[in-house]
Amino acid sequence: MPGCGAFLVPTKSIRAHAPCLTPRDAPLALSAISVWKIALKFHKGKLDLALPLDTWLQLALRPGVIEVIPVDAAIARRSTELPGDFHNDPADRFIVATALAHGLTVVTSDERILAYPHIHSLDIR
Repeated sequence: MPGCGAFLVPTKSIRAHAPCLTPRDAPLALSAISVWKIALKFHKGKLDLALPLDTWLQLALRPGVIEVIPVDAAIARRSTELPGDFHNDPADRFIVATALAHGLTVVTSDERILAYPHIHSLDIR
């Protein structure tokens, strides 16, 4: 999965598009922290998925469509040592650290991630 042409899709992007993706749209990856953010927002009533959470996750995270990259010890450590100046949102730090560790492009509309010069990003606003 890692390498040139592979994409890391943050939470905002996955919410809208994941259930519609097919294997031909790959390679796509998702940090496990994004699954946590989706579930947290859903349970707080801040995210309407139009399906029960487990059903939505099964559709969105089908094998061969999106690879979920776990937050391991190396990514956790790297999130505390990001080069340059990056904001303190822990989830965004994990997403950026995951992209750096795996050589991925972050697909996002988040202006803070898009402005961060130490990763490749794709603006979907």
